[in-house]
Amino acid sequence: MRTILIIGAGRSASSLIKYLLNKSEAEQLQLVIADLSFELAKSKTNNHPNATPIQLDISDIEHRQKEIQKATIVISMLPAYLHIEIAKDCLQFKKHLVTASY
Repeated sequence: MRTILIIGAGRSASSLIKYLLNKSEAEQLQLVIADLSFELAKSKTNNHPNATPIQLDISDIEHRQKEIQKATIVISMLPAYLHIEIAKDCLQFKKHLVTASY
């Protein structure tokens, strides 16, 4: 099972989460949906068995790094200016990172 950490559960993440949940059985994916608001993250899981909501404050370095270390791949759906610390952690822990920024 591959673990995808999605950081940020706002409106722009909704379609991505739905798509990955639909693919999760066939592709053996476990999604960890992380947001500052646990309730928002939980609402995006739709109680799917392959999705786990967590509360994550990205300024909590220890917690952020712990979650990144557990992931196979990290997807940051945060605003672009917040990607840098996540990117540094992904480099440090040799994790692939995808962002919605261009």
